Amino acid sequence: MSKPDIEKLEAGISTLLEVYRQLKEENQKLTLQVEGLMHEGESLSKEQGFAKEKLERLAGLEASSKNNEKDKKQVREKVAHLLEKLEKFDLT
Repeated sequence: MSKPDIEKLEAGISTLLEVYRQLKEENQKLTLQVEGLMHEGESLSKEQGFAKEKLERLAGLEASSKNNEKDKKQVREKVAHLLEKLEKFDLT
């Protein structure tokens, strides 16, 4: 092999090594990014679970509140009816 061919090969190898180093560095950065995103995804998944539990609890409380309002209305009607009876009751 002639000297210019060897120099071309050396330059090509040097270029390839530099590209390899850059790709390896980029791969490391991307790996860290992926790990960060996976961690963030896990956190968001946990938050979603908590939010779902809270929504279910809220729905249960709203249903209980609605039932309590119905019960409250019935009790008021009964009390009003009893008061009417008491007013009509003749003590003499």
